[in-house]
Amino acid sequence: MRGEEEEEEEEEEEEEMFSYSSFISLELFVFLVSGCLLAALSASFTSVMSPPPLCGATPASSDYVAKQGDKVAARVKAVDGDEQWILAEVVSYNHSTNKYEVDDIDEEGKERHTLSRRRIIPLPQWKANPETDPEALFSKDQLVLALYPQTTCFYRALIHTPPHRPQDDYSVLFEDTSYADGYSPPLNVAQRYVVACKENKKK
Repeated sequence: MRGEEEEEEEEEEEEEMFSYSSFISLELFVFLVSGCLLAALSASFTSVMSPPPLCGATPASSDYVAKQGDKVAARVKAVDGDEQWILAEVVSYNHSTNKYEVDDIDEEGKERHTLSRRRIIPLPQWKANPETDPEALFSKDQLVLALYPQTTCFYRALIHTPPHRPQDDYSVLFEDTSYADGYSPPLNVAQRYVVACKENKKK
C-alpha cells in the first residue's frame, strides 16, 4: 500500500515539474515574440518619422511622377543649341511615352517642351529642418544645381554653408570662370531651388 502511495507522489511531482517547465518555456516564447514585435514597431515608428521623399535633399522615389502644376528643373536646349536647366511647370505626363510636357516659367521666353523623365528633376516640396533632420540637407562642398538669384535658370554650384535654422537658405558658390578660383562669391538660394546635380564632372 505504501509503495503505491510513493509511486503516486512521484507521478504528481513529475507532473508538477512538467507543468512548471512548460510554463517557463511558454513565458520565454511570449517574451521573445513581444521583443520582436516591439523592435518591429520601433522600426516602423522610425521609418514614419524619417524625412519623406522630396523633403529638402531627400530625392523622389524612382517611380515618382510629378503632378500637373508642380515646379521642376527641366533640361532643355537653348536657342544657341546649348543645353541648360530651367525652372518649369508640369503641364502633363504621358505614361505611354514616359514623357513630360512642361512650360518654361520665364514670361519672356515662355515655351512648351516635351521631355523624357531623365531631363526632369522634381523640386523639394518641403523644407528640411536642420535641427531635427540634418541628414535631409546637402552637405558643405556637395555639388548641386541651384537657381541663380533673379533668374529662372539652374547652374552648377558647391554648397558653401547649409542652413542652420529652418528659415535659413543655402549659401552656395556658383561655377564661374570669371573668378580666379572658378567660383562666384557666396550667394543665398532657398531650399526649394537646390537639387542634386547628376553631372559630376566640372565643365
